[in-house]
Amino acid sequence: MTDTRFFIDMLAPLFIAVLVLGGLAALVTWQLTPVVYGLGILGAGGLLVTLLAGMLADGWTHRQTHQQLNEQSKNR
Repeated sequence: MTDTRFFIDMLAPLFIAVLVLGGLAALVTWQLTPVVYGLGILGAGGLLVTLLAGMLADGWTHRQTHQQLNEQSKNR
């Protein structure tokens, strides 16, 4: 899972920071404002998309590697 790990290592801190900003905004105002909802949705959605994109990239890499190995074994 090299691609997923790369995506998580590079992009997850960005979306975690957005979630922290949403939490701080909620603490400052002591209420759930549209800004807090927006930051929460953006942070959670970003983490979800990052994870799904990494898994998709891993699957694609695995598929391509498998196809190349099959082609090499057929050429022998």
